[in-house]
Amino acid sequence: MDINNAQTGMPKRVIQSLGLVFGDIGTSPIYTLTVIFLITTPTKVQTIGVLSLIIWTIILLVGVQYAWLAMSLGKKGEGGTIVLYEILRPLIKSKKKIRFITILSFIGVALFFGDGVITPAISILSAVEGLHLIPQMSGIGDHTAVLLTIAAAIAIVLFAFQKKGTEKISGAFGPIMVCWFLCLAVSGLVSIAKGPAILNAINPYHALYFMSHNGIVAFIVLSEVILCATGGEALYADMGHLGRKPIINASYFVIPALIVNYLGQGAFMFDHPKAKYVLFEMFYDQSHLLYVPFLLLSIMATAIASQAMISGVFSIVYQAITTDVLPRLNVDYTSRHRQSQIYVGFI
Repeated sequence: MDINNAQTGMPKRVIQSLGLVFGDIGTSPIYTLTVIFLITTPTKVQTIGVLSLIIWTIILLVGVQYAWLAMSLGKKGEGGTIVLYEILRPLIKSKKKIRFITILSFIGVALFFGDGVITPAISILSAVEGLHLIPQMSGIGDHTAVLLTIAAAIAIVLFAFQKKGTEKISGAFGPIMVCWFLCLAVSGLVSIAKGPAILNAINPYHALYFMSHNGIVAFIVLSEVILCATGGEALYADMGHLGRKPIINASYFVIPALIVNYLGQGAFMFDHPKAKYVLFEMFYDQSHLLYVPFLLLSIMATAIASQAMISGVFSIVYQAITTDVLPRLNVDYTSRHRQSQIYVGFI
């Protein structure tokens, strides 16, 4: 009967994982190409090369490294850097090597915390900047304080809801992210239909060609390409909140939707090489009437993106407390069904 209940609740948990886990990586199409093409010229060849790098970064880092390899390494249903450390430590006999992986684990946790700090800033502000394309609000870009106030208000509201627990939050956010990923996929397909040559980017040869013919610029571009996978670590870090299987099942929907949208943005760049806010300009070009609802959806999605990192930080902190890496903090358990669904007010 437990198996039947688990199978019955699987679609619900998959939708919850979209709201809890995939918000960060799901909003990376808002800013990734915009940042990359500040560094390199968006010629047709360069665009195909960059898109090939993005596609294979998503496949290898998110699909293979996190969804397949990392998520097969868990402890009591939990994932994350400290769990990985706890798995490795008994297998290593040398004290020097133990010290080395201890340092690596601290660095990994610090980097994850850093990602949690910058995600609201990058994601929410990037979405709010989409107000530029609304004719009545085109002048808002001249008032940085207004953009910062809007972004700060969104972040404050998001943090205020954390005490409700990740299960209730993800239940509310999941359907919004379903709409978001569907919009990304449909918009991408429409754009690909106008520029099917972008499908050449699926061939990894173009990624290798780009890297071998652009010298040091290629490595700088690669450092920006990694933005397309930011938030991928949340798959592993948030595993304890909903379990492995719902997150894996959701990735079968998320990864293709992201790839299709990036390809669509690349196709749009063929005809609009001077586009600054690529995703928003692509959608605005496709439908003026639906742009404002899409912009509001993007702002909600970027708020949800922060949720993935917040939940991951809660998990990492809880693991750090139980392994005496951090001092004892007050932990509220927000679910009767999963002990790993927690709220840490101090954090």
